[in-house]
Amino acid sequence: MPVSLFIKQLDDALAENGLSFVSTIIDIAITFALARLIVAIVARAARSIVARRARDLEEMKARRLTTAVTLMTSVVKYAAYFIAIAIAVGELGYAGAMNSMLAAAGIGSLAVGIGAQSVIKDVAAGLMLLFEDQLAVGDYVTAAGVTGTVEAVTLRTTTVRGYGGELSVIPNGSISVLTNYSRTDSLAIVEFPVAYEADGARALLLMREEAEAYYAELGDVAVEKPEVVGAVQLTGGEMVLRVVQRVKPLEHWAVQRELTRRIAARFVREGIPLPRTRVQMANKEGGEA
Repeated sequence: MPVSLFIKQLDDALAENGLSFVSTIIDIAITFALARLIVAIVARAARSIVARRARDLEEMKARRLTTAVTLMTSVVKYAAYFIAIAIAVGELGYAGAMNSMLAAAGIGSLAVGIGAQSVIKDVAAGLMLLFEDQLAVGDYVTAAGVTGTVEAVTLRTTTVRGYGGELSVIPNGSISVLTNYSRTDSLAIVEFPVAYEADGARALLLMREEAEAYYAELGDVAVEKPEVVGAVQLTGGEMVLRVVQRVKPLEHWAVQRELTRRIAARFVREGIPLPRTRVQMANKEGGEA
């Protein structure tokens, strides 16, 4: 027996017994179940596409593909549930009332009246972010005061995971200033304090030697040769020396840590005096020891 004929006979049987509302509930439940199934199928297919294609693409193109697939999944989700809601309204017999209300009030004024203005703002901002290619999944950004890695971009929101693992969901309309650290070269800035009486010229020479030796090991990570800026600060009996190394995006943290370690070890070996920390202790009479 065809499924449609079975459903029709079931509806007729329920109507004869005054249980037509049960048929309506079943139809609505099936509609939302189908909408959820469609969204799940599309999401799974999208993940499969990314897994197959991303391996053969450059990193930036792979990020854009992931972002586009995430957006497509978001659009399908909104469309599927919107259609499901429209069908549910029709099943409940409110379609005529809804059409009359929309005709009388206008779609725009109704949307504003029910508080959808912020949603429209978020969607419009999300379209601009994606159309102008301002960010992609995997980029390290600061958006709406939140810094971290972009995990998902939808029409309404951008999901960012912070350095400590915290997950922030940001409405796209609230992103007034966006800083993307993944699109330009980074600067590894190492500032190292030495004692004021240290030989500054010799200390800078040692910093240059260590920076250039490390530069030779970095390979493609380094963009250009290191620059020894010199003394940038004199405070509290210490002199702060600075060296800068331009590297590929987001590589600066690792370079800063390793270069700082190397310079510290070299200064110790060469006898460059480091700043002394003065500790003040109160004696029993309240004076300083």
